[in-house]
Order: sequence, then structure tokens, then C-alpha cells
Amino acid sequence: MGDMKLCSLMLCLLVPTLMVGAKAQRCGREFGGAVCGNGLCCSQYGWCGNSNEHCGTGCQSQCQASSSGDISSIISPSLFEEMLKHRNNQACPGRGFYTYDAFITAARSFRGFGTTGDTNTRKREMAAFFGQTSHETTGGWPSAPDGPYAWGYCFINERNQQVYCSGGGWPCAPGKSYYGRGPIQLTHNYNYGLAGSELGLDLTNDPDLVARDRNVAFRTAIWFWMRPQGNKPSSHNVITGGWTPSAADTNAGRLPGYGVITNIINGGLECGRGPDSRVQSRIGFYQRYCQLLVCGNGLCCSQYGWCGNSNEHCGTGCQSQCQASSSGDISSIISPSLFEEMLKHRNNQACPGRGFYTYDAFITAARSFRGFGTTGDTNTRKREMAAFFGQTSHETTGGWPSAPDGPYAWGYCFINERNQQVYCSGGGWPCAPGKSYYGRGPIQLTHNYNYGLAGSELGLDLTNDPDLVARDRNVAFRTAIWFWMRPQGNKPSSHNVITGGWTPSAADTNAGRLPGYGVITNIINGGLECGRGPDSRVQSRIGFYQRYCQLLGVSPGNNLDCNNQAPF
Repeated sequence: MGDMKLCSLMLCLLVPTLMVGAKAQRCGREFGGAVCGNGLCCSQYGWCGNSNEHCGTGCQSQCQASSSGDISSIISPSLFEEMLKHRNNQACPGRGFYTYDAFITAARSFRGFGTTGDTNTRKREMAAFFGQTSHETTGGWPSAPDGPYAWGYCFINERNQQVYCSGGGWPCAPGKSYYGRGPIQLTHNYNYGLAGSELGLDLTNDPDLVARDRNVAFRTAIWFWMRPQGNKPSSHNVITGGWTPSAADTNAGRLPGYGVITNIINGGLECGRGPDSRVQSRIGFYQRYCQLLVCGNGLCCSQYGWCGNSNEHCGTGCQSQCQASSSGDISSIISPSLFEEMLKHRNNQACPGRGFYTYDAFITAARSFRGFGTTGDTNTRKREMAAFFGQTSHETTGGWPSAPDGPYAWGYCFINERNQQVYCSGGGWPCAPGKSYYGRGPIQLTHNYNYGLAGSELGLDLTNDPDLVARDRNVAFRTAIWFWMRPQGNKPSSHNVITGGWTPSAADTNAGRLPGYGVITNIINGGLECGRGPDSRVQSRIGFYQRYCQLLGVSPGNNLDCNNQAPF
């Protein structure tokens, strides 16, 4: 492992109280809370199946149909890579084991996992699942590159390997040990026995299968997540709002939230002991994933991982998109007359987009994103508006060097990209037949994965109807502001860059990515324009920005170009 330091994996990672005396052929409350294998529903009478009789009235577990959409609409390949950023580092013994395809395949076999509830509920479950399992398999340390919470899924096997053979009605096989393996670090003979029985695997005699087969590794982790344990609810029900604490739970301080899941997993080893570094590690991973998943429509992510716009969500402990609009309404920065002066020729007869981009549509869309144009002092707010309109004006420009009032008075001239291509590629978002995902709207939203993700988070079906961005002026502005406010993989949000909410890492600094307008160009178009020396497109973006800064009466700041920046 060279000189890299790896923190110690927590000892005895899982000690759940699953004490079931016989192999489960049935399911539900009369059979020790057993969960059906392969994600089947447990009917009110304790039978496994996937018919309406099993999954409908009275269903006991795994009842939710996947009506919310496939799990890949929440966890895309690129997001998976960003969440588990260093899992394949040479210092990680588990490198190469945990793959996106294995996770998705396993996840799809459990009804309701990542598909229960609205989009924010689904995101919260994924943040919680990966938060807990990343702690269980962490290879991070306080000064690790990208922070300790970018090092989940580094290990497959527990480092302090013991036999872990005890009671629970599941005899141990001679010579076998039941130490932690896989994402959840499945531990103890009774967990291996019961998981194997319910998943159709002989894990009692072959516990190493969890460490050899990546699909089995994920299946056992999700099985544990979905299954009630004795008097404990399932982690799935806790995080999706399906659990109501009893009076005994309330008296014991067990209230709905991420903390109860830590209690389910490791109980008295970590809980009820006051502040604990292991608990904080679990929270750290969860908070990072909440930030990466981001609440839709600009809502705040509360300290407990819930999305909303109340003081409880946006106040103390808020994790992301926390800025209240206390600085005043965005209309106090961009007035109707200023909007007209900034986009002076957008309605010129030469502009195909004439009549489309209106002040009212912009203001309505802007007000739906907390913090957009309302973060920081007046100069910060003005600078963000200059930057947003600078970038989007370049994307939609109809200007030319000798144009009336100069080339930078011709922003918002176009709605659709002129060089229209299909732009269908990977990213976990299938393309609809006959649809093209070329640039549309102020930001010129491009590629199927951007349309898919934007639609998912804005409550719109942009995969099947990408033209909605070009038909509905409010949607056009909403997708542009969504893109502006949203971090992308290892890229910060443009909003955070221009409002001072982004601190470059050592890798960013070494790559020349310093705070300023130039980084936003890098976020938007990366290697197509950046790191190539002087570029006329980069200069066009700067020209619009400087004009708007002058109109708003604010300095543009430093680091305006990305000529010498490496792409993210």
C-alpha cells in the first residue's frame, strides 16, 4: 500500500438481533419477520409472490411497486463513480470488485429499494444506504485526498477476522468463519444462514461467496437493509417514512431519521454512548451523498437528510442549498428595464427566439430555486446574475463583431442549437425513440443524461419530450437554473463558484482551477474550450460577463478565463 495510510475498519461491524430458529419457507410476522427472496412481496397471510394478492392489501414487506421509476434514474454510472470515488485506488484491497452493474442488478431484485416514494425520498434512501455501507467498508482517513468520505467501498473483508459463531438456530460449518464481508459487512453465522436461506444461497457452508461474487455481495447488503430484525424495523422503512416509533421507541430516543439506522446496524456498540467517531463517520458519508444527490427544485437538505424550504430545513445543520432568500427578492437585482437592456436585441427580427424569453418567465423560474441570485451581499448577488446571463447569453448569442450595440448585446437570440445532433450516449438514461437531445434553452441543455436527470429532479418527462424546453419558456429557464445550481460529479455548482461557496482542492489548484468566472466555463464546456490557450469562445463568454458587470455596477473579479485550466 506504499505510504498511504488506511483507517482501521470498525470491529464487529454487525451484531443484529436476528435469532431465528428454523429456515424460513414463509414470510412475515408469523415467521420471524422473514423477507421473501428475489424482492417478492410478503402477503398478509405470509406467502411470497408478486401478484396483486401478494403485493396489495395487507402486504407485509417489499410491497411497493417500482412505479417511481428504475433505480438507475437516481444513481447513474457517473454519480456512482463520484460517490465511491476512490474505491478502485491501488491502496484499496477491494479495487475492481464493486461495480455499478452489480449494484443495479442486485437493486432491481428487491421491490421498493430505491423506488419507494417521491424523488427526494428515493434519493434519501440511496444516500442513507451508501452512507452506512461506505462507513462499513471505508478506507479513508482525515487527510485523505478528496476527504475521508470519498473512500467508501475500499474493503471487501473485515480486517479483524474472527469466527463469529454463536447461537441463533443456524449451525456453523466446520472450519468456516462468519466475519464481515461485502458492503454491509455481513457478520455472524445466523445472518449468513438466514440471508442464504432467503436468497437461495448456501452461505452457511460458503460464506466466502459474499466476498467472491460482487452480485451476491450487493444482494446480501440490500437484503439486510430491507429486512426487519426482531423488534427492529427495516432500514428501508425508517428512511422512506414507513416506520412509526412506538411509545417505547420514543421513550428510548429512537425517532425517525438516519440515526435509527445506525442503531439497527450496530446498536449498543455505537449508540447511547454520547458522541462517537464511528457514528460521525456514518453521518459524514451520508451528508456527502445528500449533497451529491441534492434536493430537487432548489430545496434545502436538512441536518437529518430531509428536503424542504422551512427554517427547520434551511437553518441550523442544513447540509446543502441552505441559503435563505433573506437578501431580498431577485427582482431587486434584475428589474424589467435592466433585463431589457441586458438582452437588448433578443426580440430582433433576425433572432429565431424572438418573443420567447420574457422577464416574467425568468423571475418565476428564479424564485423556485432557493439561493439563486439571493445568496450573499448585494455585490455577490449582482455578480452571480452577471455570470449566469454571461454564460447563457454566449450559449444563445446571435451577435457578430460589427453588430449594432456590439456583439454582447445579442444574447438570448436562439432557443435551439443550430448544429442539431441526436446526442444519445450513456449515463444511465435511455433515449426515447426518435428523440434528439441537442441544445435547447438558455443553457443549451444537451445530452440524454442531462435531459433525464433534469426532468427527474424538476418533475418533468424531458426524456420523452425534450422539446418541452424549447416550447415552454418557464421550463427553459428552470432547466438553465437547475444546471447552474447543481454540482456535477466532481465539479462544483456554478452557483457555489461565483458566490464563494467553493474551495478548490489541491488537485484543483494544481490544475489551475481557481475561484472565478473561468471555472464556470470549465464546468459548462470543459476540454472543448479550456486548457487550449486563448479561445474565441472563452473570450465571448467573458465579453458578455464584463458587459453585464458594467450594467450592474459590480467588479468581475479575477480568473475570468480557463485558458490554462485542465478540465475537471
